[in-house]
Amino acid sequence: MPGDVNRGVLLSGAVMAHPQRREAAARLAGGVLDVVTDPDPAGRPSAFRTSLLAWSSIPGDSTHHFLLHDDMVLSSTFFQRAERAARAMPHAALALFAFWNSRNGAAVRQGALAGARWVAGAGEYTPVAALLLPKEVAEGYVEWAAGRGDTWPDDVLMGRYLRQAGVPVFVAVPSLAEHEDLASLVDNDFQGVRRSPCFFTDDPLAGLGEDAVLDDLPVIPFFKRGVAQCAVRVPGSGRWRDLRCEDYLAGLGIDAGALVARAGAGAHGALWLTAYTMGVVHRGRGLGDARVVDGGRGLGDARVVDEALATMGPGGLCHELSGRELGRLSAELHEVARAGLEAGLHDAARQGLEASLGTGPADRPPRAVPSPSLTDHPPSPVPLIAALGPSATVAVSGAETFVREHLAHALADRGLRLAAGDSGVPVVHVCALGWSPDADPEEELRLARAAFAGGRSGVLLSSVHVYPQRKWVDEETPVSPAATPLSRALLEVEAAAPGAVVLRLGEPYGPGMPQGGPVADLVLRSSLNRPAPVSGRPVQLVHVQDVAGAVLSSLERGVAGRVYNIAGRKRLRMGELAEAVSKAVRPMDVETSDEPPGPLVNVERAGVELGWREGVTPDYGLHTFAQWLAYESDRP
Repeated sequence: MPGDVNRGVLLSGAVMAHPQRREAAARLAGGVLDVVTDPDPAGRPSAFRTSLLAWSSIPGDSTHHFLLHDDMVLSSTFFQRAERAARAMPHAALALFAFWNSRNGAAVRQGALAGARWVAGAGEYTPVAALLLPKEVAEGYVEWAAGRGDTWPDDVLMGRYLRQAGVPVFVAVPSLAEHEDLASLVDNDFQGVRRSPCFFTDDPLAGLGEDAVLDDLPVIPFFKRGVAQCAVRVPGSGRWRDLRCEDYLAGLGIDAGALVARAGAGAHGALWLTAYTMGVVHRGRGLGDARVVDGGRGLGDARVVDEALATMGPGGLCHELSGRELGRLSAELHEVARAGLEAGLHDAARQGLEASLGTGPADRPPRAVPSPSLTDHPPSPVPLIAALGPSATVAVSGAETFVREHLAHALADRGLRLAAGDSGVPVVHVCALGWSPDADPEEELRLARAAFAGGRSGVLLSSVHVYPQRKWVDEETPVSPAATPLSRALLEVEAAAPGAVVLRLGEPYGPGMPQGGPVADLVLRSSLNRPAPVSGRPVQLVHVQDVAGAVLSSLERGVAGRVYNIAGRKRLRMGELAEAVSKAVRPMDVETSDEPPGPLVNVERAGVELGWREGVTPDYGLHTFAQWLAYESDRP
């Protein structure tokens, strides 16, 4: 997004610090930058107070102002590059640093592959440890953020403001600053070692102008918390979705499990898969910059690319490994990332990716089904669709809920065409009773009857709340007569779909879920570091990505009129849920109490007959929900 390079630019800057680190801040400032200290050092740990004061103290003649945290190290060309970038992109927010395990950090790696100087921000928080803003943007932020200090952290608030104000964000490639390993004064040490995805004290791209910008990244693969995942832009919006790399690749007809097994990456298979997906995305999307190539492979500067790969593994494991352990593994992780990238670039460059790999949707062999254990003669399935892929068409119906929205995306990701609800093709119908506070029994029954009118085939998503109060239930447990009004309403909905495969869901959760209830409450309190007592029934969670997997399996292998329970195997008490949230989001001490539990729901039939298994760990599921709350929701 080049701007008017002749526009006058006058930079100013400041270092923000806690009084305990004033000396370190003064050394970083070097007599050139201002030092702004926490106006309430005895108050609740927060960077917001100091940052707001610093953004409020811009000299009158400045056009642009940058703010540094006191634990940053600057590159030798920091000031020169910052000024040139402000001239090239005078109206943009410029993040001069990103963390190595973030979406923005992963975008930096994609920028390194493409030979870019800057890359568009990735729709999450805005990195504020080294951030440059136009003066008028900083002034607008100060006015907007005043009074919001008791809500989200300052980097989330900055990201929200910039999106609402329509200010573009670009992240430096390589980073212009690096984070030192000093103790956090705002309780962030639980995040582990925090470094840049790509930093040099010199400038390997000294001959490249600041107008080399990569501003169209529809997919950003990244390795975080040990999981190979992707941020995928929702077309026509500023929103992003989180997918696991295996699900993204499945939509391209690539069997990720088989690839990782053949690669022999061992315990580092998720890292290899992330790097592989980076190569597929880079080559498949044509992101290479023809002006900057490496050995004819269409890659950026070899030194920059290699450093970006070197930080992938440590960044994705820093939540659980110490700096010493990461150092010991760094060379091994680096080689795994290199190998994964090379494999992805190689496979994506082949003519006809799906055909050459032999894993296109129509050619993919059936997934292995475990030997029957519930019955010696399970019913033979009659597929609702012949094969997953562009030749298959389904409809998705039901009230507008996060489950329905996710299902529509997931089915489209796998290449299925989505038809209108009354088109006569198999329908996937989402009943919201049992988990949506807005679900109305009469309306849900009307919608179900309309969806399955005339004996239409399909998949119905019901709820385990249909079961009676027992210690243990499975699909053969008698559910009639209904024990409660809710179970009675669910039975009526199921009766409206006599020829459907019925999936009775545990407690669905994930991005977009209703913000009431103990799961959302615990995640929000953990995100905001606001512990408070939480009470609720023990839950068997099921993530929306696993719900989508069950639906896909049902379309291929489900038996019409048969019921399958879809839930996590473990029932979590409130204390266990709070512990899982503390691990996945932010540590907190919270008092919990359990209400009377519902039955433990057996899920063996879905594994035996559908080949379905719970694939999303609570750590990944809760963490991505926390990200959605912070980056995508309207939660103030």
